This record gives sequence, structure tokens and C-alpha cells, in this order.
Amino acid sequence: MSGVWEEVKTRKIFKAATYYAAIAWGIIQIADILLPVLGIADWVMSSMVLVAFAGFPVALISGWMYDIKIDRQKAITESEGQIAKTTIATRVFELVVIGAFGMTAAFLYYNSASEPVSASIAETSNIQSVINTNEGQKTIAVLPFASFSDSQEDEFFADGLSEELLNVLARNKKLRVAARTSSFQYKKTNINVKTIAHELGVQYILEGSVRRSGDLIRVTAQLIKADEDVHVFSKSWDRDTSNVFQVQDEIAQSVSNELKISLLGETDSTGSEIGTKNIAAFAEYSKGLAYLRNRGKTDFENAIVDFSKALEIDPNYSEAMAMLAETYLLQVSYGIIKFEDAKSLAEPLIQNALKLNPELGAAHAVKGLFHWQLAGADKENSEKELETAKSHLAKAINLNPSIAEAYMWYGSILQNQGEFFDGAELRKKAFELDPRAAVVGYNRAKDLVRFGDYKEAMDVFNVVIRNNPNYPNAYEIAGDVSMAVGQLDQAYGMYNRLSELSDDQTSWLVNSSRIFIPMGQFERAQSNVDELNNMHLGKYRDKFDWLQAFIWLASRDYESFKQWTSEFDEQTKSPWERNWRGLSLVIDEEWKYAVEDLSRALELLRENNKNLVTDDTIRIQLFLATAYKKLGDQIKFEGYLGAVQREIETVRAQGISGQMIRYQEAALTALRGDQQKAIALLRQSIQEGFVDFWWADTDPAFEDTRKEPMFAIVKDEFSIRMRLMQNHIESQYGKLAVGI
Repeated sequence: MSGVWEEVKTRKIFKAATYYAAIAWGIIQIADILLPVLGIADWVMSSMVLVAFAGFPVALISGWMYDIKIDRQKAITESEGQIAKTTIATRVFELVVIGAFGMTAAFLYYNSASEPVSASIAETSNIQSVINTNEGQKTIAVLPFASFSDSQEDEFFADGLSEELLNVLARNKKLRVAARTSSFQYKKTNINVKTIAHELGVQYILEGSVRRSGDLIRVTAQLIKADEDVHVFSKSWDRDTSNVFQVQDEIAQSVSNELKISLLGETDSTGSEIGTKNIAAFAEYSKGLAYLRNRGKTDFENAIVDFSKALEIDPNYSEAMAMLAETYLLQVSYGIIKFEDAKSLAEPLIQNALKLNPELGAAHAVKGLFHWQLAGADKENSEKELETAKSHLAKAINLNPSIAEAYMWYGSILQNQGEFFDGAELRKKAFELDPRAAVVGYNRAKDLVRFGDYKEAMDVFNVVIRNNPNYPNAYEIAGDVSMAVGQLDQAYGMYNRLSELSDDQTSWLVNSSRIFIPMGQFERAQSNVDELNNMHLGKYRDKFDWLQAFIWLASRDYESFKQWTSEFDEQTKSPWERNWRGLSLVIDEEWKYAVEDLSRALELLRENNKNLVTDDTIRIQLFLATAYKKLGDQIKFEGYLGAVQREIETVRAQGISGQMIRYQEAALTALRGDQQKAIALLRQSIQEGFVDFWWADTDPAFEDTRKEPMFAIVKDEFSIRMRLMQNHIESQYGKLAVGI
């Protein structure tokens, strides 16, 4: 064997391998540096590595074939048997080596080609399975049953019966059931069935009534095909109060049969969704649901009382446990209590509810909300908790596809992770299920504002206030739309109304500051930020750092801004701190150090999503392009410009439009040297609603643009517009004030 090895070492095959490896390695190292800068997609680099590896066996074969030619010449001239024996053994060894490299290359290629595709398919199919769209679905709304009794308990029982019917029907994945919040908006109204069906987007309406006579109860239900206003069936059930829960199952079975749900997929509608057989517990639970739907501070308190009473009467009432836990957690979402307090109250309730009924969709939805909030409190395990939250929300949707909140919460988690488009799809699904729920409408409208669909956002706003005119966040929708189109005076009025209806002044202080800054009212904006910092001492204080930074930059108080950024930890892992410090270094023209911080900021933003595209990622790359231009690195300068162009196109392809994108296009054009076109785009962005003109005064991308006479004209036009709107505000509300 040693003889074979000595012979192999003399072969051209190893020389070819050495030369090939050295050259391929050099090319890959250069590509690894240049391709990201030029904005070339990751797959190009992966493909180059694969081609290089796949070419290795080719180089070996070439050397091998050359050696065969030499051996033949030796065999002819020397004709020695030992040489022949050595040559055969050597060839076998070399062939094994070449085959090993070939199989390894094939294995790597197969895995690299298949894994990304399968991962992409899995991710897409997961979202689609959660959305669970089905064009052949039957659609139905269960209206609150009317109670023909003076007893409030009977009224709550009637509401609860409607609720449970809704839950039973919702278990079928081929049947879309309008959510309870929307259905219950029509309680005690005289709106005709056709109108209700149109507003809820359903084909069928199930309605009914409850009458009591002593210990006897009569439940009447009728199913109506709304577009024809035809009664599909009408039936009554007479029962005594000892077995009223059986009525729910009988009605559900009749409705299922009439709709021929079995043709759409078998479903078990014989099991009861009611977790209690105690009428008193059921009544308290129904009262709690009525309060929980309104989501006000007092409503939460009343819901806690009623759900707690239901559990005192029936300690094993799993639905009441889940809803009580949800009430505690929603108080956290609305800033009423801290998560630490809610956690100790909600966690054991959720565990017990799922222990009693592992297939209770509502309990899984609340557990998803719990882990979502836990992710915010436990930063070290945030990613794990978010995955757990999504898992339980998906489970809830699978068990009960009509839980609108589960879609909404799942969508919000995705958006927080940078998956804005998928998150918006889920929140849209929630809105389709529950179009009359104020909080669902609010989230849908926020997405529409982001997409630049302001008209549809205002349509949602009108629906929300028609059903709940005192819902505070509805006026934030209208304020955001007004801000987006540059109507600051109208935005001021909407935010003012929000302030009047809301117990929390945080949103007013933030939103009014966003109006004060473009108007040049920096002292008022600063006073608001000071008040915010006093209100939110501790870990929530840094939530408003961006607003403070805006004030310093807009007022050109660069010294305060730079002093603030100099206090950041040198190795900070906050993308925002890296971004602000990078901008501070840009202002100081410390280009090399600015690149380090800005590049790190971009890495941190994309840590969990390498394809994340936001206003921040685009802005940071514009700063990086400017820095590399100043450093004279033309390749990286062009690379970042190309990346910005592609990201703007990506955002537009997702349906997102608006004045901020136009501003970014202006900055990109300015860096490319076309200052006249940049000014035209800047002016267009202002016409579309861009009000933060101070960015153009600060942004290094517009350094050459600011030297153009037309830039000063555009700036004067903007100042006049701001003054007119300020006068309009003061004519309606008096002199601009810091607070209301």
C-alpha cells in the first residue's frame, strides 16, 4: 500500500487539486466581500460555492486523464510488469477519491437546492393554513336571541345561548361564522335581515327568542337565507330549566342538517361547548362576556367580577377560566395593570382550563396571548415564547376557525417580527370574521394606513364609530389618516377627541408632538416629552427616545443629540442606539466610524429576518451610501444605492405606498446626482402628505440639493402651509397648548 501511496503522490491529480483549490478559494473570498456590497442576492454566492465544489472532481479527472496518457507511454517504452501492477492499484485508489468528491458535491447541491424551497413552502403553507380560506364556505351569523322576559338573568341566558350556538357552528372549518362581537352589535335593533347579512358578509342569519313561564322555557330559532329573505326552517323547543343546555345541541344539529354541512366536510356538532350545567354559573359567564366585549376599564372590572362569580358557582367551568384569564391579560394590553401582576393571576387559570378541556379553542387563544406578552417581558427567551404563542394561536384557529382575536394576535406577532404583509393578511381575516369589533377594525385600519389606502381606512373608521362612537382608538385612525395626507389641523382635532375619551394621555402627548415638530413648535414638543418621561419612568421610558431625537434634530440642537448618543454602551445591541450614534457620527463627518455603527444597526434589525424591509432599513442604507460616497468607495456606494432601489420596489410590490416612499426616492435621486429631479420628488412627497421637512434639512443625502435655489423655494412653500394649518388649529382650539 505504501508503494501505491508513493506513486499517487507523484501524480498530476494532486497538483491539479492543489492549483484548483487555491484559485477557487481566492475567487470565493473576493466574491464574499464584493457581492453583499453590490446588493447581489444570497443565492448567487451559494451557487458559486457549489459550482466551485462541483468543479473539483472535474479538475481531478483532468489530472487523472493526463496521468493515464503518461502511464501508457511508460508501459510502451518500459514494458515492466511491476509498473503495470502499481498503475492498476493507483488508478483504483484515485478513482475512489474522485468518486467521493463527486458524491459529496452532488449531496451538497441536492441539499442546498431543496432545503430553501421546502422551507419556503412550509412557511407559506403554514400561513395559508392559518388563514384557511375556502371559496365554497357557507357563511352564517348568529344574532343574539331575544328575551321576552323582564328578568335580567333570562336576557343574559339568551345572549349566552347565542354565544354557544356560535361556538358549536364555528367548529366546522368549511363554515365561516361571523364573530360574536359583530353579531351582538345588532341586539335590540330593527335593522332588516338583508342589511345585517350585507354588513356582516354572510349568506344565512340564525335568530331566535327565549320565553320563560315558571320553570318552563321555550326557545324558538329560525334560519333565514338572507339574500332571498326566505325562512329555511323555524322550530321551537320546550324544556324545563333543568335541561336547557340540551336545547343548544338540538338547535345546532338542526342548523347543521339544514345547511347540509356534511357535504362540506364532516363535523361533530353533537358535543356540547358549554362547560357547565349550572344555569346560575352560565348566567354570570354570559354577563362577563357582555362586559368583556366593550374593553373599557370599568368593563374589565365588571367582567372580572362576573367570571369570578361563575367560577365560585362552578369551579370547573373551563370557559369562564379562559375568559377571566383573557380579561387580566387584556388589562395589560390596555396599560391598566403590569404583566407581572396579570401573569400570576392568568397562568393558573389557563393551565386549569386546558387541563379540563384540552380542545377548548378559546383557552388556546388566550394561552397564545399569554406567551406573546411573556415574550415582551422575558427578552432572553423572547423568540421561543413567540413561537409558542403562534403555536397556540394556530391551534385555537384549527379548533375554532371563527375566533377573530386569534387571527388578530397572530398577525400582530408576525408584524412585530417584520413580516408585515403576512401579518396584515391575518388581521384582514380577523376583520372579515368580526367587522363590527372595534379593536379588530382599529388594527385593520392601521394596516390600511400603512398600505396608503386612506379611503378604505376611513370607511373602517366610520363603521367603528357608528357602532361604538366612544371608542377612543377609532379617532387615532382618523388622526393617522389626516397625518398621512399632511392635514395636521384635522389630525389635531382627531387626536384631541382621542384625548377626551381616553384615560391615558400618552397617545395625546406623542401625537400632538408629531404635529408640533413640523410646525416648529419645539418648546411645546419638548414639554410633552418631559411629561412622557415623568409618566413612564423605568423600563418604558426609552419608548419615547425617538421623539426626543426628532426634536433635537429638527431644532438643530446637534450638541444635545451627540451628547445623548455618546452615553450609549460601546457594544450596545440596540439597533436604534446604533442607528442614532451612526447618524451622530455622520453629522460629525466621522465616516469610517459611522459605517461601523450603521452597518451593525442594519445587522441587528435583520437578526431574526434577513429580508426585513422597513422605512428604517431603507433610511440606514441611504446613510451608508452617503458615508461610502464620502470615503470614496464607489463600489459600496453603488451597492447600497442598488439595495435601496430594490427595497423601495419590494415595498411597492407589497401594495405599500405613500409620501415616505416618495421622500426616500427623492433622497436616492439626490445621491445619484440629479438634484432637479430630487427636488421635484421632494415637492411631490409634500403634496402627498410628507410633513417632516426637517429631515430634508438634516439628511446628508440632500447636501448638494440644499445648495439649489429651488430647494429654498420648496422650503418656503412648506413653511407657509404649516403656518396656515397652525392658524386653523388656534382658531378652533385657542393658542396651541402643551396638554388638553
